[in-house]
Amino acid sequence: MMIPQKFPGLRFSLFFLPAILAGLFGAAPAFSQTEPEEPVFAPFVSRLSVEVKNNLVRLSWIDSPDARGPVYIFRSAQPFETGRIPGNIRPVETPYGAQSFIDETEGAGTIHYFAAASDGLGRRYDVVIPYNNTVSVNMTGSDTENIFLTEEQNVRPAASGVFGLEVRVEEEGVNISYRTAEEGKNTVLYRSVQPLRNTADLLRAVIVQSGPPAPFVDYPVPGIPYYYAVIFEDELVRGNVGIYPGQNATTQAVEIPPGAGRIGLSGPETPIRSMPLPLLSVYNAVPGSDRYSEIPRRTPLGPEAAKALGNIPQGSPNPPPQKKPRAFSRDLEAPAGGEESPLRIIVQGVFSQRDWQSARTELLRYLSLPRSALSEARARFYLGQTYYFSGNNREALIEFLLVQSHYPEEAKEWINAALAAMIHGKRTGQDGLY
Repeated sequence: MMIPQKFPGLRFSLFFLPAILAGLFGAAPAFSQTEPEEPVFAPFVSRLSVEVKNNLVRLSWIDSPDARGPVYIFRSAQPFETGRIPGNIRPVETPYGAQSFIDETEGAGTIHYFAAASDGLGRRYDVVIPYNNTVSVNMTGSDTENIFLTEEQNVRPAASGVFGLEVRVEEEGVNISYRTAEEGKNTVLYRSVQPLRNTADLLRAVIVQSGPPAPFVDYPVPGIPYYYAVIFEDELVRGNVGIYPGQNATTQAVEIPPGAGRIGLSGPETPIRSMPLPLLSVYNAVPGSDRYSEIPRRTPLGPEAAKALGNIPQGSPNPPPQKKPRAFSRDLEAPAGGEESPLRIIVQGVFSQRDWQSARTELLRYLSLPRSALSEARARFYLGQTYYFSGNNREALIEFLLVQSHYPEEAKEWINAALAAMIHGKRTGQDGLY
């Protein structure tokens, strides 16, 4: 475009027009620097989703990186609003890292769920974010199961379906009786020297019996107070365990008086020790022994015997080949909930870091609860390796022998390694997890 000569200053103005526009619209100069953003504190779960199969509702979410305490699941017939969480709804507590929960329902209507994160100090964050940590689902029955109890429903059976729990001392044993809301389901009886108030207390308890619902009889050590809890087996498998003191767990300790005799085990009244064999006289068996001490005198070897003994090669046996830690590929995947999630966390954590003492402790704690056959076999496979790399080859051999019915090829390899290490008395090496 030609600029008329009678406006000589117009060309100069067009040259500086971009700079003028940049100043008017707030463009930052070239030498300015952006201030670093502070990290955002996000104490809430995200991407809460739902899957429905028959009367089962499966909730899945992503844990908060800033709140690493238990996740509390709320359920209501009304939508949740920030700052207005109904105080009469008892939430279900799920451990951090599970990232899933299965709710069993019976009935119709719309159900609203809300997942609240908490920190390690027990502080819960009731921050409702629609379509992020809340979700709704429409069911096709008439009523819902009372897994989420209100304060008015506390007199009804616990979520586990166990109620009417009674414990009394009878002679040398403890009789445990109770009723269940569902007939035919297998139950597990726990015993502890400390009160059982939540699921974490089960890690310090021992399993006494398991089987169909019936009065259990326990024969503990006299003179020690004990607490009991009854849990359904399927709840342990699903990871949906609830402890409700006074309903499926005792609140008062029971104790068998000291001096009650045998602890419920029948046996012969007569001694069962066999008569010892007569002493073997070394004096009569070995020529040249001393009559007083019966210890044979040391006789030096002859020249020919000493020469023949010196010609024997003194070779050392070959040491056993060094092993490497092994893990199943399914346990190297990301934890996805259920009973396999804690095992994957152990394998990808302390086990892969070769912290054998911590791995052994975590695996023994994992095996203290009933598990499926394959999950228990894999856990014992890793437990045997912790013993093996710690030099406890005898304990490692026992664990690998328990695994061979499920994983024969893997167990055979480690059984041979444990036997070789026991023979040579050497600790094996360790490097690389594959």
